[in-house]
Amino acid sequence: MLLKGPNTLTEEEVLKAAKEELGEDPKQLEEGVQLIKEWVNKSPHMHSIKKEDEVYKMFLRGCKYSLERTKEKLDFFYSVRGNLPEWFDQWDPFNKKTQIVLNAGTYLPLKGFDKHGRFAVLMRPGTIDPNQVKMEESFKASTLIMELAMSGNIQAQVKGFVLIQDMGGMTASHAVQMSPAMAKKAMTVWQDAYPARPQAMHFLNMPSVMESLFSMVQSLQKQKMKERNHVHSKGDYSKLHENVGKDILPKEYGGNGESLEDLRVFWKKEVEQNKDWLIQQTRYKTDEKKRIGKPRLHADIFGIEGSFRKLEID
Repeated sequence: MLLKGPNTLTEEEVLKAAKEELGEDPKQLEEGVQLIKEWVNKSPHMHSIKKEDEVYKMFLRGCKYSLERTKEKLDFFYSVRGNLPEWFDQWDPFNKKTQIVLNAGTYLPLKGFDKHGRFAVLMRPGTIDPNQVKMEESFKASTLIMELAMSGNIQAQVKGFVLIQDMGGMTASHAVQMSPAMAKKAMTVWQDAYPARPQAMHFLNMPSVMESLFSMVQSLQKQKMKERNHVHSKGDYSKLHENVGKDILPKEYGGNGESLEDLRVFWKKEVEQNKDWLIQQTRYKTDEKKRIGKPRLHADIFGIEGSFRKLEID
């Protein structure tokens, strides 16, 4: 969905940016889509993935138009979905735990785009009581909200996105839930499975109790991602304003965008109204029983639970 607002480009402007910034060739893109389609149709384990041209284009853009890389990423993405039901199954927005997250306004994609044309998402994990909602359930809610927000959002595919994480209110109870195995899952999903193009990650109001957790998560990031992390002094949003501008930031962060409450109400309604679409998304996954050769299992993707022996960081 396209959240119209400040710095929204027209379709022509987005395609022009794709050509100038990513080297996109419309003819090459269409040929790539056809070749991916043919490959998917010949791959028995992929009979239940989402077969739409826009999905294939999103993966081609995210993989810089490399056909082989796109095939690998597409296969891996839908394998992850099938092997992580605690994140990717039961996307009913009226689920009790999801309702708690929606009511708290924990995950808020911002309307419009930042001053560089990038999509921005505000995350506030400290708004959730970890005794009420476990981290797995919170991640599930964040994933379904993000998938809805990114659907058909071509500008986000081309210009990339920015993550703004306000860690205010997070406690030791939040930290203990993020085990090494959980951190590995999160990094695998966000860094390796999705074809999105994260351009910057801003961390606000980080409590001292979260610093060691932040270091652990950083150790799982690829070098180029580490370099895009920006940790801000508590309560200081001046550098954030410099990087993303004030157009879409909520008023509570010194911006000119909608308030946190308005965004919370908007996203709760939007997610609930798209219940059928969200539930449909949970059906798209690989069928590992039909994969030619060895099936791709949970341990192959995420390593051994609670152990770093199989961690691969490239």
